[in-house]
Amino acid sequence: MDIEKSNEPDAYLAFEREGWAAVMAGYKDGFASVTQQTIAPLLDAANVQAGMRVADICCGPGLLAAAAVARGASAIGIDFPGVVAFARSVVPEAEFRAGDATDLPFADSSFDAILCGYGILHVPDPEKTLQEMLRVLKPGGRAAVSVWDSETPNNGLGLIFRGVHDHGSLNVTLPHGPNLFQFSTPDKLRAALTGTGFASVEVSLVPQNWPLESGKALIDAAITGTVRARTILAAQTPEAIDNIAAFIDKAVPDERGGGIKVPMPALVGSGVKP
Repeated sequence: MDIEKSNEPDAYLAFEREGWAAVMAGYKDGFASVTQQTIAPLLDAANVQAGMRVADICCGPGLLAAAAVARGASAIGIDFPGVVAFARSVVPEAEFRAGDATDLPFADSSFDAILCGYGILHVPDPEKTLQEMLRVLKPGGRAAVSVWDSETPNNGLGLIFRGVHDHGSLNVTLPHGPNLFQFSTPDKLRAALTGTGFASVEVSLVPQNWPLESGKALIDAAITGTVRARTILAAQTPEAIDNIAAFIDKAVPDERGGGIKVPMPALVGSGVKP
């Protein structure tokens, strides 16, 4: 599988680094309520157990690292400096270090398990990140990654981008980044892991859902807790935002008692270092 990478990596890396440092608190209070649903599947896929040394790559607020520690493992999270500072305040029981996911600051074969929750979607060179994960993993250890499932007109990210396409403008200047959905089928994710050198690769669907008050609540969560989607939404007119919110309200099922339930399915892929 040919894995797309950024054609302007320095600009893209700066965009992600500055963006995530700015929204980490909003992410923890919003989008993390969805991504937390992938934590147990990731830990299980990597076979995280007590006594293991575990790395959480692109750790965000440190929730994966915290869950690994709760299982009796020792965990170290890696992310941008501003993100790591936030994670330390949230999860004091884990270790965190500023570092580059495409050039991990660890010796070969350092960890019993590697975790990466949605992080390969936010690096300029996902293939290099997967290669680095394989390098620092001990032989026989498992690495597990999560990505969003295929973009559709009725899942969370697809709803946002379709709403902007139909009712706003996608003509927003962003540094070029890899396709957010390039791993978003089981076959593609399996091919990426196998092509990197992982063995015994497994991929599973995690059918996540996000109860929200309205389509506007989904937009607000994206503005306060994402980077690429936030930049696109911030460029829309107030009228366009209202129309996008109405589009989302019509596209997803109502919850009993009010509100909506937004599908946010994910894939978890894992493999063993031979």
